[in-house]
Amino acid sequence: MNLSKSTCRNFAIGGIVCAGISIVIGGALLDIVGFVIGFIALTSAKKLIAAMPGDAYVENVLKLAKIAVVVSLVAFIANILTAVFLTPVLVDQASSMVAKSASTF
Repeated sequence: MNLSKSTCRNFAIGGIVCAGISIVIGGALLDIVGFVIGFIALTSAKKLIAAMPGDAYVENVLKLAKIAVVVSLVAFIANILTAVFLTPVLVDQASSMVAKSASTF
């Protein structure tokens, strides 16, 4: 997919925003979306760099795309670790609530 410079930049910024929102909300699906659009921006930026070497705008787009991919991966790992460590606590609390409600009947 060949994107224009501004579309590639918008994709990179969208990837960064998706990753940031997913860290706040805690959703891994939004991380995946951010990673995919960041990766599309990264591959398109590399093609643009090959076509237009020395263009400062395209070099900045490439940096943004790299940031989008890295931030999305970091947010995904953080969300997965949070889910892994919170699942036993939530299951324990849910089972204790079920036990308390069963004893009241």
